[in-house]
Amino acid sequence: MRTQRGRMWGWATVLGVTWGLWSGADFPLWSQSEQVVDVTIKDFKFVTKQSTLRLGVATVIRITNEDAERHDFSSTMFEGIPTQVEKDGVIVYGRGVGGIILDAKRDAGVWFNMSRPGRHEFRCSIHPNMNGELLLLNVEAV
Repeated sequence: MRTQRGRMWGWATVLGVTWGLWSGADFPLWSQSEQVVDVTIKDFKFVTKQSTLRLGVATVIRITNEDAERHDFSSTMFEGIPTQVEKDGVIVYGRGVGGIILDAKRDAGVWFNMSRPGRHEFRCSIHPNMNGELLLLNVEAV
């Protein structure tokens, strides 16, 4: 039978190992200063609200489906980079999230580091006429 102290050290070890794996991977977990992009799905359209996005900064895309139908948010912008997705109280970690399916009146969040400048398109694979984009410029000082 394990003691209370043994269980506490077990959890501390799991958390320490988990933090060690993710903190060295340029992953935005528990970031204090993240840039936010809000994407609302309404009337079969993506409505995006964002400030200027910077390279190498922890970013969260908050997606809200206000429609009465299921949609998804798919993009190649996450290919090959560590990504965290939170949806319905479940958090999934991985590299290269392809997309997120959102039932009616649901929301999700995607955390990652913006590392590639350019035009990043996203779309709904269920409704091919729905698409949008994020623009990330890399401007160097002179």
